[in-house]
Amino acid sequence: MRLVALAAMTAIAACGGGDAPSPDAAAICTTRADPLQCWPDPAHKPQGSVTLGTGRPAFEPMPETLTLEYGPQGGFDVVANVRMSGFDAGNLDMLLDPGNPRTRIRAFFADSNLPLNFSAGCPFRQAYRPSNSSEYDYELPEGVAVVFETCWRSNHLLGARIRIELELMDDCGGYVADVKTVTLAPPTGPFPIDQDAPGCMHVADP
Repeated sequence: MRLVALAAMTAIAACGGGDAPSPDAAAICTTRADPLQCWPDPAHKPQGSVTLGTGRPAFEPMPETLTLEYGPQGGFDVVANVRMSGFDAGNLDMLLDPGNPRTRIRAFFADSNLPLNFSAGCPFRQAYRPSNSSEYDYELPEGVAVVFETCWRSNHLLGARIRIELELMDDCGGYVADVKTVTLAPPTGPFPIDQDAPGCMHVADP
């Protein structure tokens, strides 16, 4: 009987007879994407959960009206922040650690689908910190600027409806996304009031 019981216990242990893994648990994989690739395109598989918000010092829910910033680049941006679960948070001590998740945030005019940040094809590899939310495990250490091309001037942006797309992916192909549509409000600080600026339509053309 002891041999039978021992064999049964061994079989249970081999099958992971402890607590079942959470469906939001970070993926464990043996084949990883090339960490030097900008945005690998493996067969994406749904994983985890994510929400796109705003807030520079800390995460805030995304409002319906989002205030623009006028930055030192001589153009405009908005602040995005992210909370997520189900992914490896990465290494906060090393910005370029190849194990850090890929976070890509792009912005488009909601009516025309023209992109506001053409150069945002590649993600950033910032690690995440523990979140103070009971719903999410991690969040970005601080908000990030979604920087628009400088040819998008105030006459195109004030009051415009834009779509902000967030994508999060790890090297195993785990993938999750969130989208928010907001109306742009003027910056709280000084900024140029532009009239008849042509915009970036010519830059977007192939």
